[in-house]
Amino acid sequence: MRRLVLIRLAWMLPILLGVSVVAFVLMRALPGDFAQASAGTTELAPEALNIIRRDLGLDRPVWEQYLRWLAKLLQGDFGDSFTTHKPVLGELLPRLAVTAELTLIAGLMAMAMGASSGLASARWRGRTDWLVRGINGLFLAVPNFVVATLIVLLAGLYFPEVGIFNYTPFLTDPLGNLGSMLLPAFSLALAVSVTISENTRAAVLEVSSQDFVMVARAKGLRPTTILWHYLVRNALTPIITVTGLQLASLLGGSILIETIFTIPGMGQYLFDAVSGRNYPVVQAIVLVAATIVLLVNVLVDVAYARVDARVSYE
Repeated sequence: MRRLVLIRLAWMLPILLGVSVVAFVLMRALPGDFAQASAGTTELAPEALNIIRRDLGLDRPVWEQYLRWLAKLLQGDFGDSFTTHKPVLGELLPRLAVTAELTLIAGLMAMAMGASSGLASARWRGRTDWLVRGINGLFLAVPNFVVATLIVLLAGLYFPEVGIFNYTPFLTDPLGNLGSMLLPAFSLALAVSVTISENTRAAVLEVSSQDFVMVARAKGLRPTTILWHYLVRNALTPIITVTGLQLASLLGGSILIETIFTIPGMGQYLFDAVSGRNYPVVQAIVLVAATIVLLVNVLVDVAYARVDARVSYE
């Protein structure tokens, strides 16, 4: 197991290098640059734009800009923000903590809602199955940003006392911080919980028709024993796969959710950086997000071997 983890971590380096190249090139392929974006509607002379580009090093060839940025990155320097002229890492870490908290709460909600509804659908069948699958189909068809917008409108109309846009830092008020995160996390968790629910249902139904489950029922074992020791345990492998991938996708969904609920996280930071062509910020966020996704995949592989004795990486 240790050898597998080390190999997977080593493979992360060339993958992250490729991600950095793609992010670097694609940002510069967009029309305009920071000099033009910072000018806004103001007409600046070409000489003024060239001075801005020269000060930021944007007048050099793309390959030279990338090598300079990569050399700083290897020293732990993500560069300075074009807007604030402050180190990107210092601005990114507090926002990363906010996004990590949001995705953690949303992930726990998604796993609880998805696993419980999928298990209930597979075990009780009938009306419960139809109800769960109908709700899942509805939320699969509706994007999460639409759900988030509707939640904002409904909460504002019927529960005006609930602070929708009043984000509270954790160190200032832990309980207030949790309260300000519940609605955004719920909006983010809905779409993910639906996918987990459908895959949980399918996995449990598949395992329930296996011979060892029928033998356990023939022995007269209690239904709870059959459920947890035979059904759930053997259905965990596909559920873990889907859950790991969906939890990694929460980072992408947080961009819109944080923008809608005005949460000062990494998603909103990325949105502002892309709009303003703030290249160092975009490159840093993409690299950090890719690292998190790769680490989640490694944890999923480790979880396989922990829950299923048939899986071996030796």
